[in-house]
Formats: sequence, C-alpha cells, structure tokens
Amino acid sequence: MVALATVPVAMAFAQVTIPSDAGLHFPTGSALGMACTGLDVSGTISLETSQVQRVAGIQIEPSGTLDAGDGTVTVSGDWVNSGTFAAGTGSVIFNDACAVGPIVLTGVTVFNNLTLSSLSGRTFVLPEGSHITVTGRLTLQGTPAMPIQLASSGGGTAVVNLGPGAQVVRSNVQVGTNVQIGAVAVAVPTLSEVGRAAAAALLALVAAAHFRRRSERA
Repeated sequence: MVALATVPVAMAFAQVTIPSDAGLHFPTGSALGMACTGLDVSGTISLETSQVQRVAGIQIEPSGTLDAGDGTVTVSGDWVNSGTFAAGTGSVIFNDACAVGPIVLTGVTVFNNLTLSSLSGRTFVLPEGSHITVTGRLTLQGTPAMPIQLASSGGGTAVVNLGPGAQVVRSNVQVGTNVQIGAVAVAVPTLSEVGRAAAAALLALVAAAHFRRRSERA
C-alpha cells in the first residue's frame, strides 16, 4: 500500500478510480476534498483517522476494499457496495454537498455511524431485504419544510438492522410503509387472546380429570 501522495489513480468522466493492483493509505488526520467526483474502488483504501469530503458517489467493486478505520466519508450520491466495506469506528455521511436527487444504496453493508441528511427533502432508496446494518448511530435528518424520505428499492420491505447498543437520532423524516428501522416487531398476544388460551387449557384439564374419574369408577 502506498501513501496518498504517490498512489496511481485514473481520472475519467469525473471519477477517481483505485485500480485492483493499487492501495491508497491516508496519512493520519489528513483530509481530501473530492470536488464532487465519484470514487470507484477496485483496490484498497484505508482511511485511518482521515476525512474524505464531497464525494459524488462511491462504488466498491468485487475486488475492492474500503477500510473506514476511524475516518469520515461524506457522500452526495449513490452507494454501491459489491466488495468489502470495513466500518471500523468510522462514519459515512450522506448530504447535499454535490447533488439533490434521490440517493440509492445498493449491496450488503455494515456501517458504524450512518447519517442520511438533506436540506432539500431527498429520497434515500434502501435495498429491499435486510442488507443495511448500523452498529453505532443512525442519524436521519431533514428539515420541517422538507423532510427526507426513506423508501425501499422494491416491493418488499427494506430493513435497517440495528446492532446491540445502536442509537437512532431522527428528525423530520418520513419512513415509507415498506421500510423498517430495527428488527421487525414480534406480535404480543392481546389480553383477550391470552384469556381464550387460558380458558381452553382449563377446560382441557377439567375434561381430562372428569375422564379419569369415570375410568376409575368403571
């Protein structure tokens, strides 16, 4: 893996590509402004404690690894994870810095801290199924006039799993009917259901006792 200053990257169509045979290691505490270009990761990126800001969108290829470490990535476009994302203790923040259209998240990803925020009422399209997990803090932030929207990518439910001890901070957000934050709730029997079950069990016991008495007399 090489240092930031000497990493071979390819620029094409407003996108930075990390080739499969390259590695990018950010010096501790450094910051990189991407000027609203996309980031395509086929090799390895290690953030350590660095910040990568104003990324138009991130695509992690099957051969790619993005190690967040204790760093922060700020993204304004789609997130496509077909490779490896190591959440560490880092943060991924989606905001309006480079765009205002819908943001689509694709792939199975475990985030430590995840922020979905917008001042323009953006829609965040989450992958159908249980593909997104947050182990630290999930922040959902819109504005009173323009709340953010959470939607599923398909007809089924998109579930955002929450790890043990994970926190959810939400303000001005509209969650679609096919989006579930946290585990699906388990139905708790109502009092009437419990009462009917207890009555049925009691009747069964009475009937069994009556049958035994009749058998003994016979």
